Amino acid sequence: MMKALTLAVAMLTSLAQIAAACAFHGYTPRPTLIDKLYASEQIVLARPDPADPSRFVPVAALAGDVDYVDIPQSPDAQTRDRLRAAPGQAALFARDGAYGPWENLAILDTRYRAVVESALRQQFRWQGDAGPARYQFFAKLLDDPNADIRQLALLELDRAEYRVLRKLRLRGLTGLGDDLEGGDAKLRPIRILLAGLSRDRSLIAPLSSGMQRGAARNLRYLGAYATALVELGGADAADQILTLMLTNTSYSLDSRERIIEALAIHGLYGSGAVRRTIKRGVPALLKSHPDLAGSVARQFGRHGNWDMGRAVAETKAAHPKVTLRDSFAINQYIAVAADGG
Repeated sequence: MMKALTLAVAMLTSLAQIAAACAFHGYTPRPTLIDKLYASEQIVLARPDPADPSRFVPVAALAGDVDYVDIPQSPDAQTRDRLRAAPGQAALFARDGAYGPWENLAILDTRYRAVVESALRQQFRWQGDAGPARYQFFAKLLDDPNADIRQLALLELDRAEYRVLRKLRLRGLTGLGDDLEGGDAKLRPIRILLAGLSRDRSLIAPLSSGMQRGAARNLRYLGAYATALVELGGADAADQILTLMLTNTSYSLDSRERIIEALAIHGLYGSGAVRRTIKRGVPALLKSHPDLAGSVARQFGRHGNWDMGRAVAETKAAHPKVTLRDSFAINQYIAVAADGG
């Protein structure tokens, strides 16, 4: 029994770690530009060759050297025109490892180059385990005048655990309500979460509307809307989710489970009033909607929140007939919660 329990703890801990890296996406975010640079042993800046503008010629090395570098890509007309008009800019190329193919990662102006070089100086500290220092570095770039730098900052912050994200000193959070459902789709979850951290209560209404529309179509990053709404709206928003959203059976079980994830997160990191609302509200929810017990077990276990052990156990006892998938999640959650998490 003890061996099985240890295995269960290990499995759920692993799931919590995976959840931190890809929460609200439904997929694992791809490596950022900085990750690609850290995986390379040769990084150069290049410009079109004055003697032959159809080819790139290296002008500086950020890692490795420029000797014997032959970049097979040709600059397109737009790149040639941009670099011709800006002598201080260059294309950033990096190889996969030491001998992989060259990849054109970005066009760097002076400011963007400074950001890249700063990140490269921190490679020993930041590579592999991106801690708060790396996230804070990019949090300061959210309002950078260079749109490419702002996008890089969003992509970097997109991988931060929520508990880390909400502790950062964030900039550039004004005007987020204008594009919560527009722009680059892969950046919507992080923009929604940042809207929740903006302290701009005028965003409560669009976040609530977005959550309701997302629930109707089982939006994969629905949990980001719910998390942001509770962050801004506090206990009232948590109560709205518990009494209105999660009891609405016109929403699919999948949609409601995505919303439950927000409660699992705020049950750990929310204000005292929010945590009390969740601790009181989830057991009441399970009494009226026992079909959500598997969802509660999965999402609260996924985030290492064991507060609902008793409520899930009581629901199991009263309603033992569940799907095999829910049965596994419920049994594992109850076992770990009983052991003190």
